[in-house]
Amino acid sequence: MKTKKADHRFTEDIAREYEMITLAYPDFEALQRTMVEGIDFSRGQEQPFRLLEIGTGDGFTTVKLARAMERAGDGAVLTTVDISAEMLAKARDLLEGALGEHHVQYRQMDALAFLQDEPEGHFDVVATSFTLHNFERTYRESVEQQIHRVLRPGGVYTNADKYAPSGQEQFDALALHIDHFFAAFLPQGKTELLRKWVIHNISDQSPRHVMFVDETVSRLEKLGFREVRIEQQTGLQAVLRARKG
Repeated sequence: MKTKKADHRFTEDIAREYEMITLAYPDFEALQRTMVEGIDFSRGQEQPFRLLEIGTGDGFTTVKLARAMERAGDGAVLTTVDISAEMLAKARDLLEGALGEHHVQYRQMDALAFLQDEPEGHFDVVATSFTLHNFERTYRESVEQQIHRVLRPGGVYTNADKYAPSGQEQFDALALHIDHFFAAFLPQGKTELLRKWVIHNISDQSPRHVMFVDETVSRLEKLGFREVRIEQQTGLQAVLRARKG
């Protein structure tokens, strides 16, 4: 099925130095930890546990998910999808160095196209971290619809990402956000990278890309998700968790 592809918003140099995100986002590790620790891998079932990660990136989240999946028992499979061959190669190297043998499937593919090809109710969990905010609103809404479709009944969707409050609070949080970039990049002389991160993050709050908390919760509930909640909101960042009804 043909579909509109997601914008690839990271230029090559931003992608190459993506690990600096941990400096730019002080709560990055804590948000990811909350997302992963909130996944229940202990549910007894006849079929092997299946987890889908959308947006492999450099593999930092993938490693955390793969380690946590040891609780899911034999046969558990983690499938991770990213449109960037460079990012998948970095993630593969990271996982092989950190975990050795593991059950991880790497797919270089557009996220929506991948989801549309998967059978209904195939995954127990769909997890993603700092990826969906890069998608344009209409594309992201299609991805969310497909996430709901590919989850089994009772399956969980979770995302550590940029979920903006509304009104003045949004702009106050953005100003603090950008201040963190200056503190992280200027001492290292990364002025050009700083410029690109600032532009990228202002764009994240544009009508084309922004994910508002209230709008997102309402939309997911209309799709059929239950127990939709926002956890650990810190400025523009939070963990979202929802269960397929």
